[in-house]
Order: sequence, then C-alpha cells, then structure tokens
Amino acid sequence: MIRSLPYPLPKQTALSLIRQIAVNSGRVLYTAHARQRMTEREITLPDVMECLAKGQITEGPAYMPKGDWRFTLSWFRAGSPLQVVGAIDIDEDGTYLVVVTAIQKQR
Repeated sequence: MIRSLPYPLPKQTALSLIRQIAVNSGRVLYTAHARQRMTEREITLPDVMECLAKGQITEGPAYMPKGDWRFTLSWFRAGSPLQVVGAIDIDEDGTYLVVVTAIQKQR
C-alpha cells in the first residue's frame, strides 16, 4: 500500500522528509538533466547530498500535477551558493527524492 503525504505539505514536514530520505542515497534519483547540469557546473554527487542533508527550503514545497512535491533547497558549497531543485514522491517502496537540477550561483 502506498501511503500519502499531507496536503498541503508544510515546509518543516518536507524538510524533515528530505533529510530522512537523503540518509539513504539509494532513494535519491537524478534526472538526466540534473546529471548533465551537474557535470557542466562541476557539482558533485556529494555536493548535492550535502545540500539535501543541510540546506534550507527556499521555494516550495509546491504540489505538481503528476502528484509530486517540488522544492528548492539552498546551501553553501565552498563559499558559493548551491541550489538543488528536487521533488518528493512516493512509490510502492516508500518515499523518494528526484533531483531535477543543481545550480551553483556565482558570487
């Protein structure tokens, strides 16, 4: 049975879920777009995982038509702002994250 997330999804609840899921990197998936942008922007998987574990939600969570909750997390990587756009979703195995893109802002 697939459990559901509350609607609306409070920011603090979303942040708690993101942190819990980020502990198990096997429940964090990356879109092809995210992997391409990470390569172009020299952002590593550990950078993204650190952002998921320590960042703060700066946008969202917003409910999307396909049933996932979209968010943007912000964190500092080596003194530069890093943003991870992702989604919280549920499948038959539980809750998981999808990294949509990663952005490193230049100072």
